Amino acid sequence: IAPLPSASRAHRQQPQQQQQQPPLTAPSNNVEAREVPGVMPQAEAGHGAVEPGRGRAEPERADDEGYTTIMICAAGNLHKALRMLVDHCRKAREKEQMDLTDGEGDGRTALMLAANNGHKEACQELLDAGCNWKLKCERGMTAADYASKKGHAELAGRINRGGESDDEAEGEDEDDEDDPNAPEGETARERSKRKKRELEAKERRGTGTGGGGKKEDDDDDNDDANTEEEGEPKPAAAKASSSAPSSRPSPVWPEVEKAVSGSLKELAIETPGHPALPGGDEVDPALWWASSVNNLKLKLGALLTRLPSDVSRLSGLKTLIISNNALTSLPTAIGQLSQLKVLEAEHNAITSLPAEIANCAALENLRLAHNALTSLAALAGAVQLVTLVVDGNQLTSLEDLNLEGKVRIVTLSAKNNAIVEVPLELGKCQLLAEIYLNNNKIVELPMELGELKEKKVRAIELEGNPLADVKVKKMMGKSGTFVKDLLVYIRKNGKKSGGG
Repeated sequence: IAPLPSASRAHRQQPQQQQQQPPLTAPSNNVEAREVPGVMPQAEAGHGAVEPGRGRAEPERADDEGYTTIMICAAGNLHKALRMLVDHCRKAREKEQMDLTDGEGDGRTALMLAANNGHKEACQELLDAGCNWKLKCERGMTAADYASKKGHAELAGRINRGGESDDEAEGEDEDDEDDPNAPEGETARERSKRKKRELEAKERRGTGTGGGGKKEDDDDDNDDANTEEEGEPKPAAAKASSSAPSSRPSPVWPEVEKAVSGSLKELAIETPGHPALPGGDEVDPALWWASSVNNLKLKLGALLTRLPSDVSRLSGLKTLIISNNALTSLPTAIGQLSQLKVLEAEHNAITSLPAEIANCAALENLRLAHNALTSLAALAGAVQLVTLVVDGNQLTSLEDLNLEGKVRIVTLSAKNNAIVEVPLELGKCQLLAEIYLNNNKIVELPMELGELKEKKVRAIELEGNPLADVKVKKMMGKSGTFVKDLLVYIRKNGKKSGGG
């Protein structure tokens, strides 16, 4: 494989020659020479930041051959740009974007492409971010197998250890004890770095006590998920709490006390064993004064039936995980969380969504599976959605979702509902890559579904529906070519608008 030329030079010089190159016939050897969709030249060369969703690279974007931005950066060892992309996936809780497979039908992930080319830096970035290194391609090979086949034994060994070096692997057992301050999804490497930073912070303070978690004085580390906080104005809630400390209730729960006093950015509160609260509160009221928190997880089971409107005080909140509780609704105040990107409220008893949820202008990842929703009309204005999961509800239609306005949506999952028809607008979602409509009541597929491009779509699942077309049923058994065969067939034989 020829060395990858300077990406910035490649973009500046001889653009016409790039366009006139013959078609590539060996994707595994040529993917590193592809242009990165949506990445500016300086970012490709590693001299600038990649800002997913801000006019630059988006991890889910793919070229005409089905290679995503992450795959191309991994195959070409553009590890600095890759770091920005996978960091975005990790913070947005969209790690599945790192494990997508190539568009050539070989089932190779970004890690496999990097391993095949012996790119240690790219592999390490993906492993540190939590990609699935155990996946196998259509040929039954893992990323480590690809590395071994090309003679990269040391790299193969590191991959098989999940990215850990020999020394780190030996010391891993010492760190395996459950840490209540550990961010969810933290890798062993990240845990090691966090513990090292905590120890250094204790030494600077000259004390052996102090809260764990990510502090504001840790922001200088490139592996922190907090670099984009720098330079941002202090949230209004933070100003209010600092100017009027007397109005803040005293913390009762130890996690909340640590968050309020220690400026934690990530906080998880789970049952059991919390002290009883006065006044019938289900959550320590002081939590809503922890204005530094931007990633909050509440898992209190049957003890949490209502999310207080004071949640709006956390104006810098970007990730809110309230799954596995007993919530029946969401507060209208949730619409005031203008920076919220990820909302997970699965396995509750929510019957409807507040119209104000559409005011969450940054909302990209919404997971509402296993509730009791009958309508998604409140999400009609949520135009920034990238991932929407509404499995296991009581939906009979997706028509009120305004799919035509969801120009960024990549994953739509609505399994185990009672949906009767596939929306005609689904074919307008040109970035849509994953469609899961298993176990509904769909009888016919609209011709408009064929407007989707088979090179973009990775998965369409329709099992468990009473489909009338026998040919479509037979296609489902062909796992390798089902998406392509289905879309081509539907363009000619799908249900025409108006019932034709």
